Parts: sequence; C-alpha cells; structure tokens
Amino acid sequence: MRTLVITDLHLNARIRGLLGAQQECVKRIVREEKPDDVIIMGDVFMHRKPSPSSLLAFKRILDYITSKGIKVTVLRGNHDSETKADDGVTALSVYDYPSVDIVTQAKLDPINKRAYIPHYENEDTIIKFLETVPNDYTAFGHFGYDGCLNSVGDADFALGLNHFQCNTLLGHIHGFRERQGGTETIPTRVICLGTPYTTNYGEAFKENYYAIIDENGIHFKEVTHGPRHLVYSAKNVEDNLDTINNLDYFTFLRVIKHDESDEVNLDSVKVAHLDIKYAPVFDEDEVSTYKPSRDLFSINDVIIEDYVKEAISTIPTEKIMEGYRLLQDEN
Repeated sequence: MRTLVITDLHLNARIRGLLGAQQECVKRIVREEKPDDVIIMGDVFMHRKPSPSSLLAFKRILDYITSKGIKVTVLRGNHDSETKADDGVTALSVYDYPSVDIVTQAKLDPINKRAYIPHYENEDTIIKFLETVPNDYTAFGHFGYDGCLNSVGDADFALGLNHFQCNTLLGHIHGFRERQGGTETIPTRVICLGTPYTTNYGEAFKENYYAIIDENGIHFKEVTHGPRHLVYSAKNVEDNLDTINNLDYFTFLRVIKHDESDEVNLDSVKVAHLDIKYAPVFDEDEVSTYKPSRDLFSINDVIIEDYVKEAISTIPTEKIMEGYRLLQDEN
C-alpha cells in the first residue's frame, strides 16, 4: 500500500487567493503521487472557528481525493479543536464521508498496524496512550516533544523521546526534523514532517515536505510549488527576480528597506502579495544604555493616600494607611 502523509494545511480564507493556492497544492501532490490512502496529521484549518470558505475548501479537497477511490484519515489538531478541553469537539466532524476517518480521540488500527493520536493539551494523555502502542506499529500524531523546537520553545513540551516506542510521524511542528527515540535496545524514528508550504514570513525559505510510506519504508519529498514566503533586502530584489517570479509558487514577498534611498522596481516583481517594511532604526547592539542619575518619578505617601481614598474598599482609609506605615517600618 502506498500512503501519502501530509500535515498542517492551515487553510486560511483571510488572504485573497491563498485558499485556492493551498487547495491546488494538495491536489497536485495527490495527483502526482497517486496514493492508495492519505493521512492528514492535523491543523487542517488556521483558526479554531474556521470560516465557511475554509470549511468548503477542505470539502473540495476531500471530494477530489475520495473521487479517486483514495481513503483519508484526518487527525484533529489544536487549530481544529473548538477549545482546549481535550473533548474532541471539532469542525472536522462535519465531514461525514464513508471513506474518510476523522480521528477525534487516540486509537489503534490493528489491521494496518497504526496508531493515531490527535492533539491533547494534557501530555499525560499522550504518554499513557503511547505506552499501549506495539513496537511494530507506526504512530501518527499532532504534538511535539522536548527539544523539537529552539531553545526558547523547548519548554512548550515535556514529552521525552524515550516515550516513543515505535516509529512516529508528527504534525504540529512546522519545521522538518528527525530524531532517535525509544531506547538503546529498541531505537525508533521520531519525525516532525512540517508543513507542505510556508504559513508566515517567519518560515521564509524553509524547505517543505510530505512523506510517502510504501513497502520500502518512509520517503520524504520536497514540495516545489504552492504558497511560500520570501524575505529580501530591497538591494537584493533585482538579483533574485528569477527566484521571486517563479510561477510554480503563490508567493508572498516581503521587501526590507534600510533607508529612503533603497529603491525597488515593483514593475519587475510578479508575486501574489507584496509587503514592504522598513528595517529597525536600531540594532539590538545599538540600543541606548542611558540611565538617569535621578528618579524621574517617585511614589510618596501623598500619592499612596490619594490612591487609597479613591479606591473602592470596605476597609477604612485610616486602617489601610496604618498597615502601609507598618510595612514601611518593616523595611
């Protein structure tokens, strides 16, 4: 069986033209790969309460895939969940197709030796379910693990790689990466698949992938079409027009101007959306270290007493001020 795995579509109707480009990107991948089944690992929608346009866009994607006799499994992502209650309530439940399985709660598929784990805010729920998954299964989930983000974001997840006792593909994390999980005796692959296209300027120039699983294993293929975000300095735009104007992509271009003298010939730029921003006036290393030699403002007893008098309290002003003075004596 040939399985296409894709994740984090983030269908978004708030930007003109984007929704159509997202749909066509997914359809093109399906058309070129001709899979027997498709697994979408969560965050189908950008917003927890998706617009009618976004709901209909995913219906058109499912209509296209199922019309070819392809089965689809869709995991509930955090963006697809109505709230953070972990109750499984999701707009995805409206897609009642005989050949589409909407996974709102974690479950095992013994026939195909697969485990499906949607998003949970409570990581203990994920850990307890992972303990039930046999080593020879492949798991598909929508969550992260400790260390899958940069040093700032690592604290978002406490789930250790030792909890992954079978090969696992994950959505939720937008950058592709692979780590070893499991134990020394039973090592496993833990793969963050990433988005099929960029979703914001912070992901500019990021490589995007989908996965194919067949009898020869797991293979990753780069997506070379669909929505993408690019960021160039104004002085570098002309030298990169071949990249910028590639019509295989629905391109968001951000041009950074460092001063008024930076000129951009906009007539030469052929993109879906153009965003021009000025660079920060100060670099982080250039921020002033000025410190005043005296207090520019200080709070004294008069201000405190005026504040207390205007406050709504059942305690008399005199009592509050008495307590305030006791605290001053303590200091």
